[in-house]
Formats: sequence, C-alpha cells, structure tokens
Amino acid sequence: MDAIAHVPGVSEIANYVITFIKGQIGYISSYDENLEKLITEAQTLKDTQDGVQHRVVEAERHGDKIENIVQNWLKKANEMVAAANKVIDVEGTRWCLGHYCPYLWTRCQLSKSFEKITKEISDVIEKGKFDTISYRDAPDLTITPFSRGYEALESRTSMLSEIKEILKDPKMYMIGVHGMGGVGKTTLVNELAWQVKNDGSFGAVAIATITSSPNVENVQDQIVVAICGKNLEHTTKVGRMGELRRRIKAQNNVLIILDDIWSELDLTEVGIPFGDEHNGCKLVITSREREVLIKMDTQKDFNLTALLEEDSWNLFQKIAGNVVNEVSIKPIAEEVAKCCAGLPLLITAVAKGLRKKEVHAWRVALKQLKEFKHKELENNVYPALKLSYDFLDTEELKSLFLFIGSFGLNHILTEDLFRCCWGLGFYGGVDKLMEARDTHYTLINELRASSLLLEGELDWVGMHDVVRDVAKSIASKSPPIDPTYPTYADQFGKCHYIRFQSSLTEVQADNLFSGMMKEVMTLSLYEMSFTPFLPPSLNLLIKLRSLNLRRCKLGDIRMVAKLSNLEILSLEKSSIEELPEEITHLTHLRLLNLTDCYELRVIPTNLTSNLTCLEELYMGGCNSIEWEVEGSRSESKNASLSELQNLHNLTTLEISIKDTSVLSRGFQFPAKLETYNILIGNISEWGRSQNWYGEALGPSRTLKLTGSSWTSISSLTTVEDLRLAELKGVKDLLYDLDVEGFPQLKHLHIHGSDELLHIINSRRLRNPHSSAFPNLKSLLLYNLYTMEEICHGPIPTLSFAKLEVIKVRNCHGLDNLLLYSLARNLSQLHEMEINNCRCMKEIIAMEEHEDEKELLEIVLPELRSLALVELTRLQSFCLPLTVDMGDPSIQGIPLALFNQQVVTPKLETLELYDMDICKIWDDKLPLHSCFQNLTHLIVGRCNSLTSLFASWMGRGLVKLQYLTIYCCQMLKAIFVQEDQFPNSETVEISIMNDWKSIRPNQEPPNSFHHNLKINIYDCESMDFVFPVSAAKELRQHQFLEIRSCGIKNIFEKSDITCDMTHVYLEKITVEKCPGMKTIIPSFVLFQCLDKLIVSSCHTLVNIIRPSTTTSLPNLRILRISECDELEEIYGSNNESDDAPLGEIAFRKLEELTLKYLPRLTSFCQGSYDFRFPSLQIVSIEECPVMDTFCQGNITTPSLTKVEYRLSRDNWCRIEDHWYGDLNTTVRTVFTKKYLYDDWETLDIRNNNNLKSIWPNQVTPDFFPNLTKIVIYLCESQYVFPIYVAKVLRQLQVLEIGLCTIENIVEESDSTCEMMVVYLEVRKCHDMMTIVPSSVQFHSLDELHVSRCHGLVNIIMPSTIANLPNLRILMISECDELEEVYGSNNESDEPLGEIAFMKLEELTLKYLPWLKSFCQGSYNFKFPSLQKVHLKDCPMMETFCHGNLTTTSHIEVRCLYGWSNEESEDHWDGDLNTTIRTIFTKENTK
Repeated sequence: MDAIAHVPGVSEIANYVITFIKGQIGYISSYDENLEKLITEAQTLKDTQDGVQHRVVEAERHGDKIENIVQNWLKKANEMVAAANKVIDVEGTRWCLGHYCPYLWTRCQLSKSFEKITKEISDVIEKGKFDTISYRDAPDLTITPFSRGYEALESRTSMLSEIKEILKDPKMYMIGVHGMGGVGKTTLVNELAWQVKNDGSFGAVAIATITSSPNVENVQDQIVVAICGKNLEHTTKVGRMGELRRRIKAQNNVLIILDDIWSELDLTEVGIPFGDEHNGCKLVITSREREVLIKMDTQKDFNLTALLEEDSWNLFQKIAGNVVNEVSIKPIAEEVAKCCAGLPLLITAVAKGLRKKEVHAWRVALKQLKEFKHKELENNVYPALKLSYDFLDTEELKSLFLFIGSFGLNHILTEDLFRCCWGLGFYGGVDKLMEARDTHYTLINELRASSLLLEGELDWVGMHDVVRDVAKSIASKSPPIDPTYPTYADQFGKCHYIRFQSSLTEVQADNLFSGMMKEVMTLSLYEMSFTPFLPPSLNLLIKLRSLNLRRCKLGDIRMVAKLSNLEILSLEKSSIEELPEEITHLTHLRLLNLTDCYELRVIPTNLTSNLTCLEELYMGGCNSIEWEVEGSRSESKNASLSELQNLHNLTTLEISIKDTSVLSRGFQFPAKLETYNILIGNISEWGRSQNWYGEALGPSRTLKLTGSSWTSISSLTTVEDLRLAELKGVKDLLYDLDVEGFPQLKHLHIHGSDELLHIINSRRLRNPHSSAFPNLKSLLLYNLYTMEEICHGPIPTLSFAKLEVIKVRNCHGLDNLLLYSLARNLSQLHEMEINNCRCMKEIIAMEEHEDEKELLEIVLPELRSLALVELTRLQSFCLPLTVDMGDPSIQGIPLALFNQQVVTPKLETLELYDMDICKIWDDKLPLHSCFQNLTHLIVGRCNSLTSLFASWMGRGLVKLQYLTIYCCQMLKAIFVQEDQFPNSETVEISIMNDWKSIRPNQEPPNSFHHNLKINIYDCESMDFVFPVSAAKELRQHQFLEIRSCGIKNIFEKSDITCDMTHVYLEKITVEKCPGMKTIIPSFVLFQCLDKLIVSSCHTLVNIIRPSTTTSLPNLRILRISECDELEEIYGSNNESDDAPLGEIAFRKLEELTLKYLPRLTSFCQGSYDFRFPSLQIVSIEECPVMDTFCQGNITTPSLTKVEYRLSRDNWCRIEDHWYGDLNTTVRTVFTKKYLYDDWETLDIRNNNNLKSIWPNQVTPDFFPNLTKIVIYLCESQYVFPIYVAKVLRQLQVLEIGLCTIENIVEESDSTCEMMVVYLEVRKCHDMMTIVPSSVQFHSLDELHVSRCHGLVNIIMPSTIANLPNLRILMISECDELEEVYGSNNESDEPLGEIAFMKLEELTLKYLPWLKSFCQGSYNFKFPSLQKVHLKDCPMMETFCHGNLTTTSHIEVRCLYGWSNEESEDHWDGDLNTTIRTIFTKENTK
C-alpha cells in the first residue's frame, strides 16, 4: 500500500475515491433524516402555497390583478410539491427481500435527491414571503356619449376649448366654473373629462361629486378609485390624507374635477396636492356661487350662462323630435322653448315630457310656464320641472319621484331603493318580489325617459341636485293627490324610512329605537357595530318590513326574530358567525341576503326549510358554512343543502358551495328557480371573475361547476351562463351531460378538463339532427390539452348560429379550430382569439369529402377583432384542399395567413404575436376581402415575417389608425409603395423593431404625406429615423416620439441641406437615447417644429447645432432634463472666440425649461447674441454650474422673472427672481449659494423622508435668515438631523402638524441649542415627549401641544434647565398623557426643587388620563405663574405630590362649552388645594 502511495498521482486518486465513498455512505446513513426533512419541508411549502393562494383568491374577489411574480411563484411551488411527492412515492418501491435489504445505490441516489429537493423547496419558501401580491389598474373613464348627455352647442364648445387651452398653461392649476343649477355645469365637466382622457392630455382623470354636505372620506374614495382603481389602505384621517397625496403625486399629469361645491373645501385636508406642490395636478371646480370659487382661490373662473335662443331651440328641437315641425305645434313649441330660459336641464325635461303629446297638451304647458315665469332665471327651474312632474302618467311615478328626491343623495343603488319601496308598501298591489321588481325597474326607466332621473348604469339611480331640490319642494307644498294610494304615498311625509351610516361606530344605547320610531317600516344601518347584541328596543319596530344591516359588526341577532312583519332581511358583508334558530319565527320573510358574510359558519338545522315564504335567497361568498352531509351520523346541528328543496316559493338563488361532498346523490335545486347564480366546487377556479350581486339584477341564470359536480346540471336545464372546470368523466360534453343541446345557453366557458375530447360528437347523439347551442353567444375554451375537435362529425343545423365571441387558449390537441361546415353558420361572430395551441395548422379546415370546386368562399361577415397568439405551426387561416398538410415539402412554401378563400369585410383589429408566418396577405387577395375597414394592426415577435403589406395593398388601407410593430427580426420596412394609407386622417405607428431606420432609401415616395404619430421604442440598432429621401414627404402634421433607442440622428446624415419648408413635424420627444450627440443637426431644417422635449440622453453635447436656428422659426416650447453630459443648448464648438457672430432669434419660443442638468454652464458658451421676443417662462431646476445664460447680448422683452426650483424628494421650493435681464438674473442667483441665504420661511409638506431634504453638509452660514419652519404631513423618525439643528441660529417659529415623527431633533449623545421662541406640535401621535434631554430651548417663550395621543409626558426629567424663558404652556387633547413633567426615572423621594421661572400661563384641556402636573415627588417653584385654565381633565386630583411654591394668588378657572366660557376664579389658598377642591366638585356633579 505504501508503494502504491508513492506512485505519482495515485495518492490523490485514492484520497478522491475514499472521499467519494465516504460521501456516498453519508448519503446512505442520512437517508431517513433527509427523507424526514423533505417531507416536513414539502408540507411547509404546501401550507405556504395554500396561504398565498387564499390571498390571491381574496384579491381577485376584490377585482385586483395578481402580480406576475406571485403567479410564477405559485406555478413553481406547485411543481416543487409535485416533484417532492413523486420522489417520496418512489421511496417506497425500491426495496428487495421485504424491508431489510435495500438497493444501496438506489438508496444513496434517493438520499441525494431528498437533500437537493429540500434545498430547492427551502429557496422557494423563502421567495414566497410577499408583502403585496396584487395591484389594480386604474379604471378607464367610461363615460359614453349617451351618458354624457353633451350636445356640441357653440357656447359650450368654445368654453370647453378655452378651458382645455388654459389647462395646458403650466402656471394654471385651478379653474372654476359657476352658474345656476341646471345650466349644465356637470355635463360640461363630464365632457371635459372624457375629451382630455381620450386625447391623452391627462394620464388620469377623476371626478368627485361634493354636494352640499361634503364627506371628505367619500371625496377621497371617488378620487383614488378613479386615478388608480384601488381604495386607500389607511383608515385614519392623517393616513388617508397622506396616502392620497402620494398616489396623486405618482401621476405625472392628473385632472381632478370637484363638481357641485357649495362651500369652501380644504384641499389639504382632502389630500390633494396642487400648485407648487405638484405641477402635474390640475383642478376644475364647479359651483352655483362664484363666492365659493373666490374662497377656493381659483385662478380663472368661467360663468356658464343660459343658452342663447338659437342654441336653446336647436336642443329643444332635437329632443322633442319631429313633432315640433307640425304646423299647429311649431309656434307653440318655440314659445315653450323660450320659457325654458336657456337651461339645458329644463329644456331636456320639458321637451321629453311633450314629445309625444297632442297640440292641446302643448297649449296647457305653455300656459303653465308663462304663469310661473319670473324675471330671475332661477325661478324658472321650479315651474319647468313641476311641469315635467305633472306630465308623469301615474301617481306611482309621481310618488316614486318624490321619494327618491327625499333621500338627499346624488346616487342610490337601484336594489336598495327597491327594498325600501317594498318595505314601505309601495308595491302593495303586487304579491311577488319578482313582479314588483319588474314594475320598479319599469318606473325607473320611465323617470329616466322624462329626464327627471339621470341616464346611467341600470343598477344605480341618479338624480340631479336641482331636480332633487324641486322634488323636495313639491313634496313639502302639495300632499299626494290620488287617495287610492294610502298604503305608500300618505306615509312619505312621515318617518317611515330611516338610514344610518357610521363607519363601524359601536352602538350601545339600548333605547336607540324607542319613542318616535314605532312607525318605521324600512330601516337601513350601514357600517355600524352591534356587539354583543342588537339594541333591545329594536323589537319596538313592530311595523318593520325591511331591515338592511350592511357591513355591520354583529353579535347576537336573535332580537330580529321578534320583528314578526319582516319580509326583507339583508346582512350583506356583515361580520356574523352564526344565524340564530329563532330566525324561523320570521314566517313572512321573502328575501334573505347573506352575500359575502365570510365569517358565517353555522346555519341551524331546519332554519332555511322553515322559511317557506322565502322567494329570494342570496348566499354567494359564504364559503365558511359547515353544511351537514345528508345521511352522515355527525352530531353537527348544521343545516343541509337538501333543505333548499323545501322552499317551494324560491325563485332567486345565489350560493357558493365549496365542498361538493355535501351534495347528496340525486340532489336537485328547487324547481321554480327563475334567476340563479350558483358556484359548486373549488372557489379559486373562478376567483378572478366571480362576482356576487346580492340582488336579482346580475346575470340571470349562471352555473359554475368544478370536478364531478356537473351531475347537478340536470336540474338546471335553463342555464344561460355555464362555466365548467376540471371536469371528471366527461369526454363528449353534449352527450355526457345529457342535456338536449343547451337551448337557452348563451355563454359557455370550460377550462382545465383533461378528459374532454369534443364539445359536440354528433355520432353519439340520440338525435344528431337537432341543433346544439342555438343561442350561444360566447365560447371560451382554456387549458383543454387533450381536446381533439370542437365538433366531431356532421354539425346539426343552426348549431352555434348566434355565436359572437370565441376564445381558445392552450388547447394543444387541436389542429384546427372549426370545420368549413360550421364556419358557414357563424354569421354573427365578431371576435376571435386563439392563443398557444401548439398543433394548430389552420383556423378553418375543409372536410376531406368536400369538393374544392363546390366550396364557396368562407365569409365571416361580422368579424371585427382577430387575435392569433403563439400558433407556431399555423400555416394559414384556411389551407386549400390542394395543399397536403402531411407533405414535408409544404414547410418550404411561404403561405399567406389570409388567402382568397376567407373574407372578413368588417375586420377592424388584427393582432398577431409569436407567429411563424412569412406574410399576412396573399398577393391575389381582392381589395374588398378583409382589410378595407382595418383600423388597428399589431404585429409582435413574428420573426419569419418579411413584409407587412402586399405591394398592392396601400390604397386599400383607407381607415388604418394604429400600427404597432415589435421584435420582428426579418421585417425590414413598413412602407412598400407610393400612396400608403391614402384616406387615413391620422395614423399612429409604434415601432419596437430593431431596424436601421423607419424606412429604407429604396422605398417608394409619398409614405409620409398623411398625419403620422410615430413612436419608436427599444430599437437599439436604429441609426436614424428617416432617410434623407423621406425629408420632403413630411407634409402633414407629424409627431415623433423616440424612447430607449440606439438612434444617433433623427435624419440620415447628409452633406446636402434638406429644404423642409413645407414639413409639419410639430412635436419631437426624445428620451433615453444614449447615442445621440445633438437633436437638431445643421443639415436639416425644422420649419414647423412647435415642441421639443428631450430627457435622459446622457451623451448629448448640445441640442441645436450652429446655423440651424433659422430652421426653428415656430419652436414654442423647449424642455430639456436629465442629460448628464449636456454643457450647452445651442452648440458653439465650431465658432471662434472672436466678436459676436450676429444675432440668433428664437421668435416664437414661449417656454424654456431646464431641469437636472449637472454640467450645463449656459444656454450657449459661444459669443452669439440672442433674441427671444416671445419668451415668457424660464424655469431652472438643479442646474448647479449654470453661472450665466449666454456670453453675448440677450433680448427678452416679454420676460419678467425666472422661476428657480430647489427640489428634495417630495419637497420643492420655488422662487421667482428678476434682476433686470436674463443674464444678470442667472448670474446673481448663481452667486447666492443655491438660494439658501435669502430664505426666511420654509414650508415642508407631504414628505415621506424628511431627513433626505436637508443638504448633506452644512456650515454655520447656511440658512442665515431662516426664521420660520412649518412641517406638515411628513414622515420621518425626526425633523432635523443634529448637524442641521445646530446651524439654525435664526429660527424662531417651528410648527409641526400631522407628522409621524418621534423626535424634533435626531437623538444624539451631544446636546444642541435651538433658538426657537414659538413651538407648536399638533397631531403627532408617535411622539412620546416634546422636550428631550439632548435639546436646549433656552429662548422658548410659548409651547403649544395638541392631539398628540402617544405622548407620555411633555418635558423629560432634567430638562427644565433647558426652558428658562418658557412663559406660556398650553396642552390639549393628548389622550395618553398622564403627567406634564416626566417622573418615570426618579425615586419616591423629593429630588430638589424644579423651577419654571418665567411661566405665566398654564392651560390643560381635554386630557382624560392626566393625574397631575408631575406624579413624582419633586418640589416645584412657579414664581411668575398668573393663570391656570382647566377643561375636562377628569383624573387630575392634585397638581403635584411634592412641595409647591407659587405667587400668593393664581387665577384658576375651569372652561366650559364649545366657546370655552370661563368659570369664576377657584383659588383656595394654594394650587394643590385648589385642584383637589375642583376635582371633588366635578366628581360630585
């Protein structure tokens, strides 16, 4: 062995072998341990996965979208759990000779696998710790022309245009619109919102209706949901305020419309940043009174007056219709229109009321309007709307109108209104809820048709505030006319309906419903807390028919059972765990709503079956109910689902059943169901699309089933919306479900069913000739990996005849979508999407038995949208029969996606992604076949595509508006011929393709003769955008946007100057293009350029090259930002140092903005003279080395100031400077050390990191004149770093409010002195003390502290020496404060005397836990104390516990009432005795 060991290399091999064997033995010996670790870790991962999945389901239920990283993690976790289980299962199969002789090698390998997978699982678990899992897209502004109600009248259109123009002005941020009620303010701003959102002027638009009783939280919710689609997370007033501010600031440009303001609204309290705080936030405010706008400090106000006579008549004529042109009616109609006084609201109401009336009705209307007419226009509101009211056909309509007006709300849910009306007996003549609801919605629509209600969504009822006021006025002046309606109309004047909303306020009053409320028939309580039980006085409401407890926190609700007349009970979204069995006493109950009662677990046995009058039951989202399994021997007292079968009057059911095992064999739903929304099985399968309506308004008959629960479908043959997932035992859908063709089905969605082969297999049908799915409108097939065909065999006549939408994803067994025989039936198909079907070779296939000569072309006459995604084997939309798909040689033939066999005459949108196609359209395709209506074409990642359009197609693309191309490697150009897109007014082209330029030189001319918006992104290889040959073709309005590209020049370099006198390249935006050295080269003339915006181009040396200024005669706006290497705007590197080289004029330039340019020294470093005759705005921000504007002379006759900004995080200070001329101003400001030296007041608001705003280094001469600082709505551990606090020598006033700070100055071992004279701290709940031991306030004269609920004390022990000059101390509303002077670190013995030498006045108010000035045994001295004021300090029984020295008499007074009225002087010899006497008297009271 020794000899072997000395052989070169052998010892190393031996060591390696020994180490290797030891390692393998280690794996074998650790086998059981590694297996146990794997099992434990796999279970941990499964638990973590379930937890994340539950969060996902909850987020999706709220309409959120799940982050991609979370979805990918869930997929990875699922794979890891499966892999672990597979290895664990293998473990039990690798044994021989029973359990004693394992395969050692296999055991070793498995142990390795255990260890490896365990480590991978641990990594996955670690990555699954998500703080947030979802997000919500900001909703689009879905205002349709119909709901906008806007008519393009001259006066309105001109005002709208003017408002939009003013909103473009960077200095204007708040605009007001005022006018009388009904003049059209709301309609105008709704139209404004719609226009600016659609034209891209604002990225986000929010409309908030304020009303005469503004609710700040409601306003905040309206704004935040509109701009980002997600509610505020904070619940406190301060938290909501700050969060809304941050969310608004996250939007670059946002328009907020505050409609119908009646009094001044504190925008800071709402949380709206505007003006200097956020330049991108603009506000438009409407009000009836101009005085309100003045108080709101609007910068520009518009008075929206009544319509001119011509506009009034045009609007009236349009609404009333042709009847106004009849000879006998027209003169009367013209007079009626004049009586409407130009108010659109009245014109609409009166015109709609008369449009179907005879001439005598017109005469009566005119007579009434004239009789009521007054001089003031406002007085026409009542008579005109009263006239519309009088024209209502029935007393039902009139009473319903008056009732809606009595709510005092702009909007109310239609179903809530219905339940109120039912409770009040409004529909007393109708016996069934469904019939009453039909009547209700009919009446609502009639009121809308009369313009007495606003048009809008069906589930909301809206009433204009003016109409509401008139309704209240009518109700107060005239009692109901028709005596035949005493059951409802008579009661509207009494208190029969009560509605409370109180944000989960704890309600403890036992007699809440006693006394005057005995007549109440409908009661709605929102967001209130009734624990441990409902108020006993509830049983006094013996006439109550409808009780709504929505979003309430509930304990014991047995009291409800005593309301024997109750017919409607709604507990929607309330917190309740168990329904009491006493509910069975509600024998008249017709509607029970338990929607989204997530915590509900127990429903007692026989409760539901005993509610025999029940017509509507809503239990959607109650996924925690522990249903009893019928036939089991469980001792549970829960109800079983079979009880539903006893509800013979039930017509409406919403329910989710998570555990399918609770369904007994042969379970049948109630036979009389007319409306239902039923989910059975795994809730998460439908989480993203699941909505529970809690009303009969939703989809009428919806059924969602997973697994084997499909057997329940046999009892619901009327289903209209069917969704199936993870079907078991189903191969042929129509045959196996044993349903006769689903005659009423409108929507079918199937996903994740591995056994399904066909939707229809006609060869297995009992009656193959009967039609299947005759009314189906949408068909969605997702993740059906084994499905072979949608239809197998001959297709029954009229099958799928009404199909409008078909979407197929991840169906890898399909080699085609439809057969020719079925495609012929799809005359109504308008949307088709096919995604990731790996084997699909064609969309429509010809049957083999069909003769090609007899085949007609395939026409899809209504197809408007087609999306084909990741169909890597697709050869054509429809392959001719002559093409042998099995022939390998076919792969080399470049087939077109569309050929002559397919006709789609109305196709508007075509999207192609990840397709292996060479061309889209066949060369022989006729012009009319498939693209003459094409408006949107998007092509992405189609790497074999060589041409976009066939050579002859240009003249046919008459409507193309949007063209997007990205990542198509073989595609080298867009334009292939002259006269492309001939009739398109504007074409927006987005390119993300790595081309050398947008159009090669060899392409035909006239490619750019129409309006173009060209967006170029992520094109790293593109050297230039336009070749020289294209320069003269830019003849219409063009917009160019370049982002994140390798572009070096906009135009190809050339020695020849291009004459672009007639070119309309209006706007250029360049961002993140590191290869560009200049923007405007010397060889190109931009005669019509209006706006140039450049940002984040870090290699730019200059923006404009010499000699090119004449090419910019119309440049109006120039904005440059974040270009690190930029040293000058106008290049001078080619000019000499001689005398000035003539004058350079920017004649139209109005705005120049320079931001974050660290190396910019001046506009131009050369000796040119500049003239800016129109320049009005110069804004400079963070240009630290810009010491002058230019080296030559400069003329700026219209400029009167330069705006300088100094920004730090969320804080920005803006100052206007002017020192005679632009050069002098820039030089003067530069010498002022970043503007710190002349600061006197600093106001910091809405900053989430205060310490980041201060300079990193300061010297004693920093802030030499700063005397006042206001800190508001900021977040940080402290206000001042210690090094900043030490240099604020002139600071006298410090005000801090609504901040999450712990200390005023950073904690430090060293001390610092602050010269503050006045200190005020409000609403800072994280502070535990005000005056710490490390800070000296030797100059402090007044200290005011209020609403700081975290404070333990005001002054820390040992710090009184730091307050030698404190004169006034006022403390109020600090809920946790127990003492003013802290004593927590001292012993019980007196520790010397503590003196407040200058303190004259001490005020202590609203301090519920204050026990004394100091709880320790200190001795105190107050030689100057003159006044002590006390209010609501109920625990303060003495002043201090040590000796006390004061003046001989102190004025001690108690304060009472909201006006703080002073009591008489309470002095009783000494301060301690006085406080004790007051304490005793107050407690005696």
